[in-house]
Amino acid sequence: MKDEAAEYNYLWDGSEEGWVVLRTKAALGTIFNTNTHMALIIEDNAVYARVIELMRTHGRPFLDSIPQ
Repeated sequence: MKDEAAEYNYLWDGSEEGWVVLRTKAALGTIFNTNTHMALIIEDNAVYARVIELMRTHGRPFLDSIPQ
C-alpha cells in the first residue's frame, strides 16, 4: 500500500517553511502556512489524519491562533 501522506512531506521536512497546525474544535486542525497565510485542504480524511499525525511526530507547531 502506497503511503499517500508521503507526498505531503514538505509540511514537516523543512523544504517549505511556515507550516503549522491551527487547533480547532471541529476537526483535527487546520494545516496553515504562516508565511503565505494559506490553508491546505486534504480531501481524503484518512490521509488528512495521517498528515496531522506526521506533523505532530516531526515536531511541527500546533497553535491556538494565527500568528500576527
